[in-house]
Amino acid sequence: MSANGESSASATSSSEPSTMPALPSCGNCGKLETSTDADEQEAKLLKPCIMCKSVSYCSRDCKKADTKKHKKVCAKAAQEYAQIHEIKMASRAPPKADAHQKGLQKWQFDT
Repeated sequence: MSANGESSASATSSSEPSTMPALPSCGNCGKLETSTDADEQEAKLLKPCIMCKSVSYCSRDCKKADTKKHKKVCAKAAQEYAQIHEIKMASRAPPKADAHQKGLQKWQFDT
């Protein structure tokens, strides 16, 4: 026991963070994703939002029910991503000077 009357085991366990990872939950109803270590047929995996992947849903019904609320959050996340990450279009290398001539030669040879 410590000086304030608490046992040392309870004092250290409350100050340590939990090492168990939190299971994802449905963004609408809050159902937890079941472990994939269990029977494969009974495992319920949540499907993430296709656009932002910041929220997951247990069923199509839950996704539809949460659409109005999540639509605003999803759009905001997409805007923030676009502002943070500079989106660049992929550029092609400029054509070689003799590419047209080589193309014609190949065409003439093939025909």
